[in-house]
Amino acid sequence: MNASIIKELRADPQNLAVSRTRERNEMRHNFTRTHMRKQRIMVVTSFVLAACLFCMAPGAKQADVQQKRTNMNLAFILLSKPSLPKSEDVVRAFALFAPKEQRLRLQGIQTKTPSQKEILQFEVSSGETAFVALMSVPVPKGEADDAARFSVSAIGTGRKIPAHKAHLIVSLQSTDSSSLVTSLSCFTSLLAAVAKSSSAVGVYWGAAGATHDAEFFISTAQEPGLVPRITLWTGVSVAREPDGRLSLLSLGMKQLNLPDLLLVVPKSAGNHALATFFDLLGYVAELGKPLPEGDTVGRTADERLPVHYVPSPLDSSKKVWRVELK
Repeated sequence: MNASIIKELRADPQNLAVSRTRERNEMRHNFTRTHMRKQRIMVVTSFVLAACLFCMAPGAKQADVQQKRTNMNLAFILLSKPSLPKSEDVVRAFALFAPKEQRLRLQGIQTKTPSQKEILQFEVSSGETAFVALMSVPVPKGEADDAARFSVSAIGTGRKIPAHKAHLIVSLQSTDSSSLVTSLSCFTSLLAAVAKSSSAVGVYWGAAGATHDAEFFISTAQEPGLVPRITLWTGVSVAREPDGRLSLLSLGMKQLNLPDLLLVVPKSAGNHALATFFDLLGYVAELGKPLPEGDTVGRTADERLPVHYVPSPLDSSKKVWRVELK
């Protein structure tokens, strides 16, 4: 795991587990209600952005336009003041986070009624379409603030997201030809570019189950490799097992069509457990498919830790893969 990320993970597992166990219990009790509310927000937002895409796309009104199936990624940039970033700043910043062969360009600006703001539309050289829209109000019901505790940057640091007064809706539409890892990586570069170009205080990524501090998000997105980006793609829930050990549960691997990981570690474990946790997530992300039941993983060539599938601590209808560190 990258050294700069490990520096951020100043976990105190003994003190952390008590409060986080309570948090995971609250998450389990509120799972259905929260999930339904988020689904409503995402559906409405997706509908609005899809309508904008239809209206702004060249030739969208022609009857013979063929529709391609797309994957949509969606997140909110939390702002200290309601202001849309300059399109040229976003384009310039995107180059800091994306591969050299991937470029962003402004495709159009839709100006709505005087009481509403502009919506920026971008196109990525690899074929993705992106939207950035301003909402001059905070994310409702405090959901973005609540999710901050599940960012890896908050573990053991007490780091909180400053209050936000508005937010940007950021979406990326990718065709089915893009792999899920490639699509998420492109979306990460876009979010980092928008955050860097605006008065961002946080990035609320609902599908990841976490709100990340803006500075942490931007710096991590600049790190090379897959594992640093996975720390942004998934939140982490920490709890204490009945026998006193700690467990780390990922919250966002469904974005890659992969099960979440439940890693059980000795109660004295600290940063090395977090490094192993994200290394395992990176391994299956690169593999592109779940590990078989009974397969083994390890930190060394000789270590053999069995993989077992168990009901998720948050939703018993979902399976997670469980690994126990010795």
